Amino acid sequence: MKQSDPHEKPSILEDDDPGLDLQRYMRVVRKHLWVIAAVVAVGLTATVLYTMRQPKIYQARAAVVIDPHAPNMYGSKMQEVIQLGAGNYWSNQEYYNTQVDILASYKLAKMTVERNQLHLDPRLVPHVENDTRTKDELIEAAAAALKRSISAKQRRDSRIVNIYVNHTNPDFAVKLANMHVDTYVEYVRSLRTTGKAEVAAQDLARELDAASKQLAATEKELLKFKQDNKLISTSLEEKQNMVMREIVNYSTAHASARVKRLEIEATRARARRLRNTDVLESPIFGLTTPSALVETLKDQYTRAKHKMDEKALELGPRHPEYLRQKKEVDGLYAALQREAKRAVRELDERYYAALATEKKYEKEVERLKKEALALEPLNAKYTTLKRQQKQDEANYTLMLERSRASDMSKRNRTTNITEHGKARHAYLVHPRMKLNVAVGLLLSLMLGIGLAFMLEYVDRTIKAAEDVDRVVGAPLLGVIPLVGDFGAGIDGMRDRDLYVSNNPSSAAAECCRSIRTNILFSTADRPMSTLTISSPKPREGKTTTTIYLGTTMAQSGQRVLIVDTDMRRPRLHKSMGVSRERGLTNLILGDAAVEDCIKTTDIPNLYVLPCGPQPPNPAELLLTNRFKEVMADLESRYDRILLDSPPLLAVTDAVVLARLSDGVVMVAQAGKTLIDDAAQATRQLKDVDAAILGVILNDIDLHDRKYGYYYSAYRYGDDEAPLLDGTAEPEGA
Repeated sequence: MKQSDPHEKPSILEDDDPGLDLQRYMRVVRKHLWVIAAVVAVGLTATVLYTMRQPKIYQARAAVVIDPHAPNMYGSKMQEVIQLGAGNYWSNQEYYNTQVDILASYKLAKMTVERNQLHLDPRLVPHVENDTRTKDELIEAAAAALKRSISAKQRRDSRIVNIYVNHTNPDFAVKLANMHVDTYVEYVRSLRTTGKAEVAAQDLARELDAASKQLAATEKELLKFKQDNKLISTSLEEKQNMVMREIVNYSTAHASARVKRLEIEATRARARRLRNTDVLESPIFGLTTPSALVETLKDQYTRAKHKMDEKALELGPRHPEYLRQKKEVDGLYAALQREAKRAVRELDERYYAALATEKKYEKEVERLKKEALALEPLNAKYTTLKRQQKQDEANYTLMLERSRASDMSKRNRTTNITEHGKARHAYLVHPRMKLNVAVGLLLSLMLGIGLAFMLEYVDRTIKAAEDVDRVVGAPLLGVIPLVGDFGAGIDGMRDRDLYVSNNPSSAAAECCRSIRTNILFSTADRPMSTLTISSPKPREGKTTTTIYLGTTMAQSGQRVLIVDTDMRRPRLHKSMGVSRERGLTNLILGDAAVEDCIKTTDIPNLYVLPCGPQPPNPAELLLTNRFKEVMADLESRYDRILLDSPPLLAVTDAVVLARLSDGVVMVAQAGKTLIDDAAQATRQLKDVDAAILGVILNDIDLHDRKYGYYYSAYRYGDDEAPLLDGTAEPEGA
C-alpha cells in the first residue's frame, strides 16, 4: 500500500546547514518589529537624557610648524650633534610622532604650569578651604590636570601640528593653549644649551676610536678571506659570473647534442627495421650518406639482370652461359646487401659518437654546477664581510663628521619650530547631541535586532511553512485557523470537532477544502486510498484534523471512512456521537461483521469505525495478518480511509500504521509542537520508509502578528478558496 515519494524534499535530518536565508532573517525582523522599535525608542531616550546631563566642554586650538630639519648654519656638509629635526636617526614620520607625544606629555605640561604659575589658578586646580598641599603637590596636581586636557595631532600630509586644550571655561582653554605652545618652543630651543653637546662630544670621541678599530679588523679579515680562496686577482662575483656563463654555454651545447643524438637514433631505428626488406626496394640507402658505389652497383645489377633474363630465354636455365650470368647477378646483389649492412653500421657509429658527445657535455655541465654550488658558501661569507666593511666605513665616516661638528653645534641657537597660529576661540566639543544620537540609534537598533533573533531562537516551536520544509522535508498541505473556545466537556469537544460540518462557509472550512485539494494533487500520480493522520505528541489536534478532512472529502462526493486506531485513548466515538461497543478490535478478532461495526454519521458519505473494546496489546493487533485483511476489505468498500492514529512519539502504533498505509499526514500545532519533536517523529517515519505526504499546521491565529505575516496570502469568505500555491481548487475536488 505504501509508496515512497521520489520528489520528497530534504529535511533538517539530512541538511543541518540551510545556508544564508535573507528572507527568513527579514521575516524575523518584521515579526518582532515592535520589540525592535521599543528597544530603539528606549535607547534614543536614554541617549538624549544622558547627553543633556553631560557638562559642556570647550576646545581651543593652537598650531605650530615643525620642519623636518633645523636651519643649517654651517652648510650642507656640517650636521647637528643635537638633532632638532628628523636628521639621520629617524624618518620624518617617526620624528613627528615623537614631537606629538612630547606636546601631550606630562613633562611639558609641568613646564607650562611652572612657567606660568598655573598651580595658583583655581580654574585648573580647585582650591578648598584649609588646603594643606605644598607647592610641589599643587604643581603636580596642576600638571596632571593640564595633561588630561591637552592633546596633539599632526595634520595629514602636512608639517603643521595642532595642539588642543579642553576645558569647561572657553577663555581659559584659549589661554592654556597659547601658554603651552610658548613652552614647547622654548623647550626645543633649550636643547642646545643644556650641556648635552659636551656629553655628546665625549661619547663621539669614544665611538670614533671604536669605529676605527672595528674597520681595521674587518678589512684584515676580508683580505685573509681573499688570500685563502685565491680571489686576489678577481672578485668572487666575477668568478661566479664566469662559471655561470660556462654553464649556459655547455647546457646549450648539451641540448644541441641531445637533439642530434635523438635524430640519429630515430634514423638508426628506422634503418634497423628495414634490414630484412629487399635491398633493391628498401629505402635504407636514403637514410644514410649518399654513395656513388651503391648507385653503380644498382646500375650494374640492373644490366646484368636484364642480360641474365635474355640468356634464360635464348639458352635456358641450365646453360653454362646463363649460370655464369646468374652468378654475376648474385654477386652484385650480395654486394648491395653488404653496402646496406655497411650503411646500418655507419648509422650505429654515428649514434654512438653522438651519445658520447652528449654524455661529455652532460658531465661538463654537472662539473660546473658543482663548482657553482661550491662557491655559494663562499659567497655568503664574502657578502657578509663586504657588507660589514661598508657598514664599518660608514660608521667611521659618520663618527668623524659628527665629532668635528660637536663644538659648532653648541653655538647654534636656531630651531625648527615656528608658531603657526595662536588660539583665539574655543568651540563646544562635548556633548555632541547628533553624534550621540546616531551612535545610540545604531547601538539600540543592533540590540533590538539581536533581541529579536534571541526571542526567535528561544522559541523552538513550529510556526511557519519554512519550519515545516526545514524540519520535516515535506510540503505544508495547509493551515487550520483557530475556531474559538468551545469550553470543556464532551459537548465542547463535539462542537469543535464538528465545526467544519456545522459551518461550511467558515474560514476553517475553506482551509480544509484547500488542504483536501492539495492532498488530491499530491497523490494524483499514485493511488492513496488509506491515509494515516498522526502528530508527534498528544493533544496537538490530530483527531479534530481527521474529522475535518473526512468531512471535506465526504462533501466532495467520496465515500470516506474514519477509523479510530488509537486503541489506548480513543475519542472518535465521543466526537461523532456513536457507540464504541463494536469496532475495529472486533473486526480484527473476527467476532463481528463489518456492517455491525461501521457507523453512519449526519454527514453524507462519511462513516466512522470506532475503536471498539480496548485491547491489552494494541501494537500486536495491528501487526497481525488479520488487520491487513480487514484493511483490504475496507479499501474495497470506501474511496478514502483516514486512520486516526496515536501520537508518533508516545507509542509505536502510529509507526506500524504508517508502514501499512499509503501515506502519512503529520499534524502540528502552531506555537506548541516543538521542532525537535517533529524532527524525531519524521526520523521514525523515515526509518520504516513511510511516505510523508505533508504537514497540516493547525490553531493558526491569522489576526496575530506572530503568525499572520506568514499566512497573509490566505483569504476567506470568497466563493473559491485559494490553494497554497495560488491556484484555484479544481471542480469536483
